[in-house]
Amino acid sequence: MGGLLLGAHDRDTGDLVYIGDVGTGFTQQALTDIHKKLGPLERKTSPFAGGVPRDRAKDARWVTPKLVGEVVYRQFTPREHRLRHTAWRGWRPDKQPADVRVPEFA
Repeated sequence: MGGLLLGAHDRDTGDLVYIGDVGTGFTQQALTDIHKKLGPLERKTSPFAGGVPRDRAKDARWVTPKLVGEVVYRQFTPREHRLRHTAWRGWRPDKQPADVRVPEFA
């Protein structure tokens, strides 16, 4: 696995939109767990409203967004609405996908 594509719900429309990806912070156990949890959720089409950059979507395996993961990041870009410098922290079973919103700007 090269990484996970990340999404959050647009604060105005509620649409699930692409906000970046994460490719670091995974332990071997985390990778095993990710494959186990995401495998049954696989689907043929992207769950994102709007596009995903071609280089990110090229080899993607899409899943139905039913789980929430936590990432840390250093920047959320104002123009592209993308998280930068991300690292995986783990699953958030206490959150529902609908709870995840695009970050607000300070």
